[in-house]
Order: sequence, then C-alpha cells, then structure tokens
Amino acid sequence: MGLRRIIVLLVAVVAAGATAMYARSWIQGQQSTIAAVAAPAPEQIYEVLVADANLAAGTFIKPQHLRWQRWPTDDVPDTYVLKGARPNDAMVGAVVRRGISEGTPITDGSVVKPGDRGFLAAVLAPGMRAVSVPINAISSNSGLIFPGDRVDLILTQTLSAADGANARRVSETVLRDVRIIAMGVETSDVAGEDKNYEKAKTATFEVEPSVAEKITLLTELGKLSLSLRSLANAGPEATPSDEEQSYTWDLDVSRALRSDYRLTSRLLVLRGSNAEDVQLQQGAN
Repeated sequence: MGLRRIIVLLVAVVAAGATAMYARSWIQGQQSTIAAVAAPAPEQIYEVLVADANLAAGTFIKPQHLRWQRWPTDDVPDTYVLKGARPNDAMVGAVVRRGISEGTPITDGSVVKPGDRGFLAAVLAPGMRAVSVPINAISSNSGLIFPGDRVDLILTQTLSAADGANARRVSETVLRDVRIIAMGVETSDVAGEDKNYEKAKTATFEVEPSVAEKITLLTELGKLSLSLRSLANAGPEATPSDEEQSYTWDLDVSRALRSDYRLTSRLLVLRGSNAEDVQLQQGAN
C-alpha cells in the first residue's frame, strides 16, 4: 500500500504541474492577443510626386522640377503619382497644361505627354503659333541644335540682274532669337541613344502669327540656315530693324567676283639676251 500511495502522489504532482504549465501558456497567449489588438497598426507612409518649383504652362518637365513629398493621410487620390507605384521619371518630358504651383501634386490631367493628342499645342505659349521649315545637317549645325534652343534665321538667295548682268547672291539675317520647339518629331531637349537630331528634316519654331507668315514666305525665296544663339542673351524673336539689318554679298566673300579684279595671263618676252615676265590683263589687245 505504501508504494501505491507514492505512485498516486507522483501522478498527481505530474498532473498538477502539467495543468499549471498549460494554464500559464494559455494566459500568456491571451495576453499577447490582447496586446496585439490594443497596439496601433504600423503607420503606412505615402509619398506623392509634386512640383519642386512654380511651373508655367508650356514648361517641359525635367528631373529637377520634381520631388517626392509625404502625404498626410492614407486617402491618396488615384490620379496622384505614388512613390514605388510608378517610375521616378514617369512625368519627365511631359509639358505642363496649366500653371502648377510649387508643392502641388503632378497628375496625368495636369500635363501632356509626348505622343498625346494636343502635345504640341500645349508646348506653345498663349497667342503663339508653330511653323516648320525644311532643314538638313548643314543648315541645322550638324544636329547640335535641340528643342528649346534659340536661333537666328539666315536667308541665302540669288538675285537676277535686270540689265542682263550676272546674277548676284546675298545672305541676310531675317529673324533673330527664335525659339525651337521641335527638331523633326522630337520635342525633348534631352538627347538619348534613340534620338538623332542630325537626321531631322524639319525644324519647328514658336513665333507670333505675323512672323509665321514671314517664315512661310522665306522658304520660297531661298535657302534658310539656323544660327545658334547663346543662352545668355535669349529673348523674344524679332525682325531686325534697318539699323541692325546685315547683308553679305557674294562680292564681299569672293575676290574673284569683284569688278575691279581681272584674271591675268603671263607672257615671257625675250629681247636679245634679256628675258622679261609680263602679265597681261584678260581682254587686253
């Protein structure tokens, strides 16, 4: 009987210990559940793409125009660009439809992207017109002129003489400080591996309506060339005044065409033992 009591006591002790351990484990589990329910959920941080400066209508968006900004709530409109949801350069190269203030989120509706309908119209400033002229690698500075650059337009033409004399050629600067908005079909001023401005066959300018008429007529008069201007003195396009007008005639650059110059031939004259080299003017008897 003594051994049986010992065994019963041991079994009771073991059972009591197991019960205590189970109870402790259950209590801890309940406490963890309560703590998890009571603890606030981790805050979700949202960042949206905003303008880093005031952007006027017609501005080409560049990387320096953009920044990411934390959004104060998790209620982010679908039209906003969320960080991580779209590439960082999703809006680079687009054109602002209407002015965007600094800190304002950039949306698809506030910009026009290349290839979208109305893209070129969005590039133009209010009241301006777009007009294109044919170009080649030589007239466009070998593809080194980009959209956004400003150029002078030089016209070279041949003028027939009324008295039957030889035709004369002349070059003149007909327009100054004209903004280029497209080279070929490219409107971005960021060069890339897939862009070759040297192969562009047209240059498109942003000008006033009256200047668009002049450029259209100029293409019929002769050959137009683009002369790149420094960014330091950019300003609105203008037709040179009479005081500023500059002409360069063919006689100014070619000595052979000047009226006071005659081709000569050389004749060796022998008089006894003396030899003399004589130059004869062309047409002399």
